[in-house]
Amino acid sequence: MQRAHLFEFNDLPWLPSPLRKTIMEFLHHMSVRLRMYDGGFDALAGVMERHGLTSIQAMCAGDGGLMLALSRHLGRQDVHIQLSDKYPSLERFAEIERESGGHVSHVKSSVDVLDVPGHLSGLRLIVNAVHHFQPPAVRGILADAVAKQQPIVFLEPVQRDLLSILRFCAATPLISAWLSLGGIRPLNLRRVLLGVVAPLGSLCFLFDGVVSHLRAYHLKEWEALIQQVEGHEGYDWELRQLTGFMGARVSFLAGVPKSRAPVLAP
Repeated sequence: MQRAHLFEFNDLPWLPSPLRKTIMEFLHHMSVRLRMYDGGFDALAGVMERHGLTSIQAMCAGDGGLMLALSRHLGRQDVHIQLSDKYPSLERFAEIERESGGHVSHVKSSVDVLDVPGHLSGLRLIVNAVHHFQPPAVRGILADAVAKQQPIVFLEPVQRDLLSILRFCAATPLISAWLSLGGIRPLNLRRVLLGVVAPLGSLCFLFDGVVSHLRAYHLKEWEALIQQVEGHEGYDWELRQLTGFMGARVSFLAGVPKSRAPVLAP
């Protein structure tokens, strides 16, 4: 299946705020409540433990809520996560920072993942966002990490194949109804209206999800982009697919500088 870089409603600057908020809430709570990223979080934890990493730069973080789930999943007092985005949701970031008990903080300024400021050091983590970038930009993301000798991890829950798209289309109406009618607490009139009564939110969520699958990269495409990055030979690369919720798959990419030797267990 050829990759198609179509538009998503949530990318449109003119999308009304109630619709955007509904889509973001559905996406976040679906990911957390269904534990879609547990396998990916475990793989990330393995990379961090092997290389003695304790700092995560969560980039393209959206509303940042998933990183609170990651912090709790890791359960490590020594790991700190810093949220950033090109268009940061500062109010939501601050809320997450308070809820995290000091394990999550945020960058107040805009951060371009193609040119990350040098002081933001640590493992660069991009979850469910790489498919938003065209191939030259994905290559640029990898090249910036390599040029600045920072570890990097991609986690993508969408797959560009017919079975994955059909599974998503079948499950989404049920998930949208569940989240609208009490799956997200407290019950909210906006979600009831946009999710069930006049389900524009659910339809936009379904459309965006299908487009995300069509935008997704295969592992071989990521591997080909890595080969085009100057200095990629100085990294240890790991690319694999992990089992997710109900047989779904999560694509995983990790790159760590070879100069950062694995930490030997005592």
